[in-house]
Amino acid sequence: MIPAPPLRVMFDASALTPRYAQEPGHDRVQDLCARATELLVTSHCKAELAAALSRRHHEGALSAADYQRVKARLAQDFADMTLVPLDARVERQALEALERQPVQGLDAIQVASARVARADLFVTADRRQARLARDMGVPTECLLEELKGPV
Repeated sequence: MIPAPPLRVMFDASALTPRYAQEPGHDRVQDLCARATELLVTSHCKAELAAALSRRHHEGALSAADYQRVKARLAQDFADMTLVPLDARVERQALEALERQPVQGLDAIQVASARVARADLFVTADRRQARLARDMGVPTECLLEELKGPV
């Protein structure tokens, strides 16, 4: 049997959130995480994800016990992920991305990081960010497109 080729997947925080919360895209994210040989994240991804989960807890969508469980799993998962640092190469690519399309700065950094890291797949739940990534030649999957069809 021929082994599967390596699959380096970079997730933005919007795409990783379903891994920790039962929401649309959960099964697809779980599948991609299981198939990936390496999971890549940016330096700010953990903080963004923690903020999203904290908001769900404060809004009552996550009980205190579930929130503590998810935080522990998040810390364990991130210990096994590859961090793509924000360096001069990523910054240059992010500035180029901002010239191409009107996106948030952190979204441009996510796309630039995927490009610099040469991710095999960049996964997001943000359609605008997905368009930018594709425009910059980054193989991309948008969870929203998977769930609702293309824009």
